[in-house]
Amino acid sequence: MLRASSGILSRLAATEGKVGSSGFSLEFVRWRRKPRWLPTAKSKLFRVPERKQQSPEEKAELLRLHNNYKTQLRSVRQYLREENQRIAETSSADHFVLTPEQEEAEFQRCLQENEKWNREVAALREQRLAREHQEKQQYVQERLRLAEEREEERMEKIEALVRKEKELSKTFITRENLDAAIEQALANPIDYNFSIDLQGNLYHGRSTTPGNTSGGGNQNLLESTEERIEAQN
Repeated sequence: MLRASSGILSRLAATEGKVGSSGFSLEFVRWRRKPRWLPTAKSKLFRVPERKQQSPEEKAELLRLHNNYKTQLRSVRQYLREENQRIAETSSADHFVLTPEQEEAEFQRCLQENEKWNREVAALREQRLAREHQEKQQYVQERLRLAEEREEERMEKIEALVRKEKELSKTFITRENLDAAIEQALANPIDYNFSIDLQGNLYHGRSTTPGNTSGGGNQNLLESTEERIEAQN
């Protein structure tokens, strides 16, 4: 299939070179062999291929070669097995037979070595725990210091607010100065109304109109309003 595809591409390239780079050529190619994805042909569906017969000389030669291969492979396996057994027998761990006293001495030596390793690991662990404890203590102290600073700032804000409220409390109206506050409010009326003209001028007071900053503006406004109402009626 790959060979046929390469042939198609080569023929397409050759045709394109003949007709020009901008041309398009279409060429139909038949498969040299049946594609692999097609099923078996009906004419060959039940055909049993004839088994090739070997000559006695060829069969004997193949049997001899196979027997030689199996014999050599068994020899190699046996050699590797014996070599592995020899190395295991001559090793220091299995070759020497220790007496009970030697075994006890070896056990004590291993026990001492293990205790030595345990002491080293314990020392390293204590150093690590001490370092972690110191770092944690410094972290807690830093957090406490920041918390104290935040608490001090909060108390300063509260004290400033309390002082401000105390200053404002001097102007509060109480039962004792209620009559005086009423008399002062009646004697000094305050008008919070204001107006703005087209030029952006600001006129304070309900009775002040643009163009007339003196008194009587409210009366003029009422008169003009009444005239407009009569004209509409």
